[in-house]
Amino acid sequence: MVQQFRQWKRSIQLEIVVSFLLVGWKIVWFVVMGVTDPKSYILLYSGATLFQWVYACLLVLLESKKGVSRSWKLRLFWVIAFITATIKLRTLTLGIFHQTETIVSILEYLSFIGGYILILILSITAVLFFDNDMSYEKMKDRVQGEVDANLFSRITFWWINDVLRKGYKNPLDMSDVPSLTELDWAKNLSEKFEAAWDHQLTLPKPSLVRALSKAFGPHFYVSAIFKAIQDALLFVGPILLGNIITFVTTRNVSTYDGMLYVLFYFLAPIVQSLTLHQYFHRCFRVGMWLRSAVVTSVYRKALRTSLREGTTVGEIVNLMSVDAQKFMDLCPYLHMIWSAPAQIAVALILLYRQLGPPVFAGLAVMLIMIPINLYISNLAKKRTTVSMRLKDRRTKAVNEVLNGIKVIKLYSWEQSFMDHVKSIRDEELSVMKIIKYIQGISLLLWSMSPIFVSVFTFTVYVLMGGKLTAAIAFPCLSLFNVMQFPINMLPNVVSSLIEASVSVNRLQNFLLRSELNPNVVSHTITEPNVAIKIEGATMEWESGKETLKNINLTVNQGELIAIVGQVGSGKSSLVSSLVGDLSNPAGSIAVKGSISLVTQQAWIQNATLKDNVLFASLLNEDRYQKVIDACALIPDIAILPGGDQTEIGEKGINLSGGQKQRVSIARAVYNDSDIYLFDDPLSAVDAHVGRSIFQNVIGHSGLLVGKTRVLVTHGVHYLPFVDRVVMMKEGRIVEEGAYDDLLNADGPFSSLMKHHNESSSPDSLKDEEEVTNKLRESLDKSANRSEKLSSSTSNSQAILSPPQKNVQDEQLEEEDEEESLIPKQQQEEEEDLEDVHLEKNHNEEEDGIEMSPTQRLVNNAVVTPTPSSTTPTTAALADDKLKSDNKIIQVESRQEGKVSFKVYLSYFKALGGLLSGSIMGFYVATQALSIMANWWLSVWSDQSNADNARYYLSIYVAFSMGAVALTFFKSFGMVFGSIRGSKLFHEKMFMAVIRSPMSFFDTTPIGRILNRFSKDQFTIDEVISRTFGMFLNTFCQVFGSIIVIGIVSPFIILAMIPIAALFFYIQKYYLNSSRELTRLEGISRSPIYAHFSETLAGVTTIRAFQEGSRFIKQNEKLLDDNQKCYYINISANRWLALRLEFLGACIVTSTVMYTVLASHHIAPGTAGLVITYALAITSNMNWMVRMSCDLENSVVSVERIQEYCQLPSEAALKNDYRLGRSWPDHGTIVFKDLWLAYREGLEPVLRGINCTIEARHKIGIVGRTGAGKSSLTQALFRLVEPLKGTIEIDGVDITELGLHDLRSRVAIVPQDPVIFAGTIRSNLDPFTNFNDQQLWEALERTHLKKAIQDLDGGLDTKVQENGENFSVGQRQLLCMGRALLKKAKIIVMDEATAAIDIETDALIQQTIRSEFAECTVLTIAHRINTIIDSDKVMVLDKGELVEYDSPQVLTNNHESIFYSLVEKSGH
Repeated sequence: MVQQFRQWKRSIQLEIVVSFLLVGWKIVWFVVMGVTDPKSYILLYSGATLFQWVYACLLVLLESKKGVSRSWKLRLFWVIAFITATIKLRTLTLGIFHQTETIVSILEYLSFIGGYILILILSITAVLFFDNDMSYEKMKDRVQGEVDANLFSRITFWWINDVLRKGYKNPLDMSDVPSLTELDWAKNLSEKFEAAWDHQLTLPKPSLVRALSKAFGPHFYVSAIFKAIQDALLFVGPILLGNIITFVTTRNVSTYDGMLYVLFYFLAPIVQSLTLHQYFHRCFRVGMWLRSAVVTSVYRKALRTSLREGTTVGEIVNLMSVDAQKFMDLCPYLHMIWSAPAQIAVALILLYRQLGPPVFAGLAVMLIMIPINLYISNLAKKRTTVSMRLKDRRTKAVNEVLNGIKVIKLYSWEQSFMDHVKSIRDEELSVMKIIKYIQGISLLLWSMSPIFVSVFTFTVYVLMGGKLTAAIAFPCLSLFNVMQFPINMLPNVVSSLIEASVSVNRLQNFLLRSELNPNVVSHTITEPNVAIKIEGATMEWESGKETLKNINLTVNQGELIAIVGQVGSGKSSLVSSLVGDLSNPAGSIAVKGSISLVTQQAWIQNATLKDNVLFASLLNEDRYQKVIDACALIPDIAILPGGDQTEIGEKGINLSGGQKQRVSIARAVYNDSDIYLFDDPLSAVDAHVGRSIFQNVIGHSGLLVGKTRVLVTHGVHYLPFVDRVVMMKEGRIVEEGAYDDLLNADGPFSSLMKHHNESSSPDSLKDEEEVTNKLRESLDKSANRSEKLSSSTSNSQAILSPPQKNVQDEQLEEEDEEESLIPKQQQEEEEDLEDVHLEKNHNEEEDGIEMSPTQRLVNNAVVTPTPSSTTPTTAALADDKLKSDNKIIQVESRQEGKVSFKVYLSYFKALGGLLSGSIMGFYVATQALSIMANWWLSVWSDQSNADNARYYLSIYVAFSMGAVALTFFKSFGMVFGSIRGSKLFHEKMFMAVIRSPMSFFDTTPIGRILNRFSKDQFTIDEVISRTFGMFLNTFCQVFGSIIVIGIVSPFIILAMIPIAALFFYIQKYYLNSSRELTRLEGISRSPIYAHFSETLAGVTTIRAFQEGSRFIKQNEKLLDDNQKCYYINISANRWLALRLEFLGACIVTSTVMYTVLASHHIAPGTAGLVITYALAITSNMNWMVRMSCDLENSVVSVERIQEYCQLPSEAALKNDYRLGRSWPDHGTIVFKDLWLAYREGLEPVLRGINCTIEARHKIGIVGRTGAGKSSLTQALFRLVEPLKGTIEIDGVDITELGLHDLRSRVAIVPQDPVIFAGTIRSNLDPFTNFNDQQLWEALERTHLKKAIQDLDGGLDTKVQENGENFSVGQRQLLCMGRALLKKAKIIVMDEATAAIDIETDALIQQTIRSEFAECTVLTIAHRINTIIDSDKVMVLDKGELVEYDSPQVLTNNHESIFYSLVEKSGH
């Protein structure tokens, strides 16, 4: 704003100076006229004008002293004075050239000219620098945008100057970009479209086009007025050209007439340019609105629909990127549908006036072209539909690879997925190639049309005896040039219209898909004290496929029920039905009050840990501390580098599985709802931590006492402490009641428990009995507190009281609250751990998946609660500092300054060096032949007495046909090269991404990567080749025109030198900003996709918490941030075009003026030729500069993809080291002085590990969070390369092996089961190495065979994206099947049965003992009982191996860490 103020102040100063000069000028000439011609009326007139200028000057001086803006009256006075002076200027000009009866003296004329120039300056400053809000007192420190601009500034786009000036001096950032006006806000646009679409839904046949037209049509239709004015002014040049040639031919016409033509040639392009860019600006703006409407509507729809209905993330991402982009691309040129035929029609009428009937020969050529192009367009439309479907498939496949990249690397499936994506991409490119060839044929036909029209027209004209003169030939040639743009644009517009129609159908089909019924769950229950009531309900994930059948369930307020059952019995579906995720064709579902949900797979946002817990709720510090304490998060927060202000990476990448689940539980508890749904969250944590959470949160002595709680669980030791147990089987409730009643009854639950007791070892039963007794003891100690809490359920503060302490705690009532944040029981454990030399603060539970490297930046960082005395501002600043210091997801990098020539070179290399050179040669040769044809036409027209017209015609036709032949080669050369380049870039980028180390995926959001594969790849596929072709075409035309003009008149070249210098200066001035705006627009687009992917991952949680509106607002904000960069960029483009066209008008004016002044010695044909090229150079030079800018902006996508093509890579998948087929033969693993760090500059996470694991030994790996357990696994699979030391398997150093050779010989069963879209077969065996019998045997051993056989497709049953049509337990069993098929000698088990019911778990444990008996098994333990019978146990602490011996030896040593862990877990 300071800069605007300075401009305003300088304009005032300029106005004062000019006003005084004007007064002085008038005084001087008043004196001169009084001496030379002292007539009374002249003196009276001069005195009156002198008085008005003096008065106006005093007003300007007075306003300047007051420091306020000019009054509108003074501004109006300057403008009227300029208009009247212009009228008088015409009269005096006619008089000076003796065109009127009044003779004007040179002295009088010069007197007026001087004053006229000063009045012109005043009128410009009055309009240009007017700002109603500007004054010394009203300065505002903000970025000025369009909203502050006056009318003149809007017309000339002067308001964009500030942004361009900043961008010219320094690279722009987001703070430099003005905000959108309220008219452009996504929120307002979304509401307008939603209202129009809701109206369409009431009609029998809803139409998306009609909805868009109703919402945004008026603004778009008004732009047609500007387009019509611009089209009319297009024909001024060709019409005047005939008059100019006549003027040159006649040679005795007054020079005044010629100068009048010059004036018209100057004014017409100026007015034409002003109207054209107002038209473009409005259309681009409407295109931006359409994109906002599409993106917001797709986002809203995704929140209301089920992804199980066939919609994939890839499809939705393409709707938001590719389809929305096609709306934007079409909108600015959509008016060409009527404008192009209108321009062609007017041109034909004018040609008819010049040539007569022969023009119908040219018209016949055009009419023949129309049905051919319609047929070609229909072919393109069909292929485009197929192409978009393939884009969806490819984006979906890439999205799945990115989501499951860790599993892909662990299984060494990179090649399989590279082949899969490549096959889809090859299909897409084959269809794209056909489309491009079709479009090339269409473009070729339309490009040849002007040549064929001119050739046939002139041929028929000559054959009919017509005499071709310059006055006929060049106006006709100029009209042919006018026709060339609409003829060339029409196929592009038709092609874009076809693509947009496909996008419209895709979007309309998506918006018309069935939605989840918001009323499927009623919130009205008449019975008192009932919280949940389900009566005779049948529920479906997919229409027609029953998931739950005849469900009847009533849950009272404050009741705690547990839901148990085998894998796939419908437990999670029952929970999902309570939040409305399933359709309900029969029966009823009702809940009373608000719901909080904890899903089986924790959903974590890319935000701070604290923000994840708060989840947009207001912060209550006391309540927050109680919640994180009860959820056992305080020890984890203590070791996070930024405490609770540590940023959590995408999908919780830097948290362990248990930590993620506990954050998810804390989010639900902090929300303080009426009903809590827990979908088996305790399976991801240790038994003792699960016991603690059950006691302090879920159970009758926890924070949620008095609330309604539904707990899905496989932990039988929790069941005695719930009010009721609900047993499910095959989608039905088969039994429900109190635990003891069901146990005594001879029913399914009793059978389940008996089977569990029979299949469990005596030690396991003893362990469970001890855990149950300890839990009962803890609950009994808190009975009194529980009664107090349950009696005050209406008081939320009472409900969220501190976690319950044991008897010893209650004796310490004088202790400060702040010192009591950690329960006494944990404090005692800390004291015990001190004796075994563990750090006091590390009293957290074991979660199995250790924290990622970013967690280890600060090992001992402790974040205490914000003191009450801290002001909100101070706390906020502290939070911001911590957030910035501990960011996991890095800000997306961007290049600055000019795009490197290496980027262009990489694109040309991708096209093919020889082919690129050939294409450029074809463009140059085509233009050369075109110039020769026009030159020959001028020679022909000057030979007025020549009888050999057919000779001239034949040469003209030869040049023209040569240009047509070269057009064919350049068009199809570009098509072939662009397909080759698109294929190469995608393959290189995908290869580089999938081969990148895991650290890249830890710090890069998936949405950012998808942005490269969708929008940036689309730019390379579709945009760059078209833009590059147009740039080469206009470049050749411009320089061809300059050569022609220079040959005819070197003097015009002298005038063009300063104009050309201004051209390139303006281009550079603009391009610095435009380039950065394009980069900012690309960078700000990535968060939209990242936010969308995050939303889809947590859509069930968002619906349950009823937070959809907040996420919609966030999406709109991200969209506005992206759109403001785009809007300023297109406005800057209009700024550029307007100024370039003004300079182009100067070139035309100079050329016409030269022709007028040199009319006595220039041939008519030469005059026609040079003016024709001058008229062409105006638009061509503008298009050349604009295309060069668009090309550089588009090449930014190449730059961004090139950046990903050069990502650091892992070691080679295969190398020269050859292994035997059976390696490893034994399974011996030796760690030698192993040191490991995740990234350069980070602390080591493994420190000098030395041990030997004997063949066929079963090893348990334990240690607290951050101890290094998962790091050991990552080192074994070489997901991270060691800093120092080695790992040897059967005597082979694994660093000498190719990654595929290593990872394919070692098996792992991960805790998080990742399933890919495809079939059961492709998920078990992506390389098709096994036959059906082997696959069925693996499924049988994982006890999944019956469930798969019951499906319609068997092994070929379709698996939805992320395995959504299978339960988490079934997914874990499929992962177990992969390990069984691999038959590796070394198996890594990472709590592989956490989500499996107790009956299946017992069977799986038997399978593991039998199938892996001859294998070396490394088990990362969450539960002590899973590794208590191991051969040896590895105890890790802070990256060091502190204990390694048999469990018996370690437990006998009461000083050992393992003993303390066993004791703490209740064994």
